Amino acid sequence: MPGNQPMNSKVLTVREATLGVLRSFGVDRVFGNPGSTELAFLGDWPDDIDYVLGLQEGCVVGMADGYAQATGRPAFVNLHSAAGLGHALGNLFTAFRNKTPMVVTAGQQARSLLRMRPYLFAEDAEQFPRPYVKWSSEPARAEDVPAAIAQAFLTAMQHPRGPTFVSVPSDDWARAAVAPPVRHIATEFAPDPAAIVRLGAAIAAASKPAFVVGPEIDRNGCVDAMVAVAEQARAAVWASPMSSRSSFPELHPQFAGFLPAAPGGLARALRGVDLIVVVGAPVFTFHVEGQCELLDDGTPVWQITDDPAEAAAAAVGDTIISTLPKALVALRSALPDIAKREGPAARTRPAAPAAQNPIPPAYALSRLSALMPRDAIVVEEAPSHRPAIQQFLPRPGADSFSPWQAAGSATACRPPLAWRWRGRAVASSH
Repeated sequence: MPGNQPMNSKVLTVREATLGVLRSFGVDRVFGNPGSTELAFLGDWPDDIDYVLGLQEGCVVGMADGYAQATGRPAFVNLHSAAGLGHALGNLFTAFRNKTPMVVTAGQQARSLLRMRPYLFAEDAEQFPRPYVKWSSEPARAEDVPAAIAQAFLTAMQHPRGPTFVSVPSDDWARAAVAPPVRHIATEFAPDPAAIVRLGAAIAAASKPAFVVGPEIDRNGCVDAMVAVAEQARAAVWASPMSSRSSFPELHPQFAGFLPAAPGGLARALRGVDLIVVVGAPVFTFHVEGQCELLDDGTPVWQITDDPAEAAAAAVGDTIISTLPKALVALRSALPDIAKREGPAARTRPAAPAAQNPIPPAYALSRLSALMPRDAIVVEEAPSHRPAIQQFLPRPGADSFSPWQAAGSATACRPPLAWRWRGRAVASSH
């Protein structure tokens, strides 16, 4: 028996123990593009876990990204050696930026060969996918592999969520191991009460506050809570630059629009506000150079985020670190009655386009979805400007739309649009 093994523990193979780990985390499918170093893991595949085969590693990680976002559960990815992981790095970067919970494994050559630098081996495997994974490991012993994969799942699901990586030598799968204990981590954490009180007072004292809402709101299922806070504060609401998810209903009268990822344009959009509260997004994500007057003119900026790195990187302002469900509940309780404040000007809903030829693609998309089978995915590959597309698609409170997560992986530079309508997923990806 391996050292330090409890006497009453059942001896399994590394493969058997790892499959048990997958089941304990609710994994019902594996996304993969395997090769020779993964064959020992794939033999006699179990009936209760599907293997979704992709023809290229980038596609595999993209599928896993979309699946994890849609289900809220961590995805499991099985790649082939150093070359396969290298092919997947572009979409792994995207999953990292999307904060998608995902465990990626890649095969490694047999331990007995590593000293001789064999074909397709990974040199310094732990460092290969960094910095675009939260945690990575190549276990020192074969019997440590199941526990390392369990740790990868637990780390991927802690806020801020994101991908993790485990390198597994090909001869480890048949070695003896024991199943690691099933553990659960309560990942939600509350904000500092005194800081929430200060933020509530700042919102109440402002005459023209603005919220900037980011993808973490929708990712954490907090859209309704965000709407309640915004309505109580009577503040204008902007979507954060480059947001990968829709975190506020765009037909809501307080929705002000989409902030650009250009410093000057962002400053012009928020000109005149006397308080900015950024929720679930960085302060701020820019794509081009330029001067942002908001960072220099003393406008008070507050941020609420579950990501300590985002908190430390903010150029200005005060930050409250908390998971968003707890933060928004606390903030709503801290807001005084400010119903006397004049709310932001209401935005009118655009009328449906008049009959014309050709019909605008986005309007056609919304009509076409009514004819599609239930749960069909409609993807529009048009170079349309995002607000131009969205003006034709009904939103929460109109018809029977409700916010839904992206039906697939967002690209690193342009976010997807996605909704569920009467049980159908409707998506637009640029």
